[in-house]
Amino acid sequence: MLMTPILGYEPRPGRLVEWTLDERTLTAADSAPSHPSPPSYVQERHIRRALANEESGTVQSPWLATVFDLPGSLDIGAMGAAIEKWIRRHPTLLTWFRVAGDGLQRHAVPAESLSLHATEVGEFTDPVAIREHLLDRFDERTNPLRWPPFVFGAILRDESSTVYFAVDHSHSDGYSIILVFDELRRLYQAELDGTEAELPEVGSYVDFCQLERERAARITANSPAVHRWLEFWLAGGGQPPRFPLDLGVATNGSYPAVPFEIDLFDAAEAEVFASTCKELGGGFSAGLLAAIGVTNRELAGQDGYRGLAVVHTRDEPRWAATQGWFINLVPVQFPVGDSFGEVIGQAQRAFSAARELAGVSVHRVAEVVSEGLNTGADPRAVLPMVSYIDTRVAPGSPDFEQADCRVLGGPGDGHDVPIWVNRLWRRTYLKASYPDTPQAHANVPRYLEHLREVLRAIVRTGDYRTGELAPTARV
Repeated sequence: MLMTPILGYEPRPGRLVEWTLDERTLTAADSAPSHPSPPSYVQERHIRRALANEESGTVQSPWLATVFDLPGSLDIGAMGAAIEKWIRRHPTLLTWFRVAGDGLQRHAVPAESLSLHATEVGEFTDPVAIREHLLDRFDERTNPLRWPPFVFGAILRDESSTVYFAVDHSHSDGYSIILVFDELRRLYQAELDGTEAELPEVGSYVDFCQLERERAARITANSPAVHRWLEFWLAGGGQPPRFPLDLGVATNGSYPAVPFEIDLFDAAEAEVFASTCKELGGGFSAGLLAAIGVTNRELAGQDGYRGLAVVHTRDEPRWAATQGWFINLVPVQFPVGDSFGEVIGQAQRAFSAARELAGVSVHRVAEVVSEGLNTGADPRAVLPMVSYIDTRVAPGSPDFEQADCRVLGGPGDGHDVPIWVNRLWRRTYLKASYPDTPQAHANVPRYLEHLREVLRAIVRTGDYRTGELAPTARV
């Protein structure tokens, strides 16, 4: 599954249709009652950020989208029926939020009220015109404070069609959006065959949000998890981790985010890296973090790694195939010695310990701690993080490439350097973004290219010693 900036996406021309709500559904939404389930912590943070961006006029595209091809001429009626079943399968998509005083109140449309119909958009012969239409629709129609927070459509052709789906990030995450491809095509094929699709049972992210808040209420200032978070934060002077090189950003500044992509491994190299990590006492994720720590030492002189890693919170079987934002950031820190072989064991122990905090949101910690914890004074800012996903485990992943299945991301602002590493069947690549400043343009690409060379040296030799590569001069 490729992560592609929408401004770099050029779909093949065709006739566009979109599935929109009928009047009965819109009427039901207008009178939809409040729902007792609160937002999850990550949902609330996302919505507060969206409100802050809107107030300041900051550019943001707070949605996730996926596109994929299906062979042959698309049956519009069958796809519409499949989409309705898919939405009902994931109740978070039937909900949205309203600002209520200082809080957020969820509302929910009854599943039985949902009804879609196909709407003709028009014939498009220019890929750029299609892309502009999609960007406008995604930005306009995906909003956590309105319903529906999603867009469904297709680009129709005789030989194949491209299905597209975008949703506000509050209802989906990087793994959830990958799951759309296989589920929706199975439901569509079942409609064509007149059968019922065989899909795993799923829970409701709405229920997960309630459960998360109930668990969080048991966390106090004396909880061990709070002490661990405070130790991490105080190690950085009460500030969140930052990219180790100069980015040239000012406090409360606004900078367009610049996308960056680089290949790390082919399939064989990824297997060698995984085996090397295992032999040295770590996993793939720990190996990546260890290599980043080594790079930080070489390019920034840091003798320890301190960062935030993305982990999933799908801690029960019912969440495995559920649409929702099932992630948390956890604090990882470890010393960095003279070689990768020395570091990876430390990285693995630190990552395993951090995984124990998967169910503890730093925002809950901030609620129970009065001082010493600054999760970001600017509500528009996103905390920097490192994410790793092995997409090969997703249902339907062997077909991603043939179906040109992609995750699309929109333009927005950037203040730091989030990193995503995705392992596919034939390649492992790194995606990042950085603020559009002269310093970041100089420092981020050379940093990530150096990281790639460290990783490839590990694959070639089974280890890497600090200073083995000659780093370019600091900027």
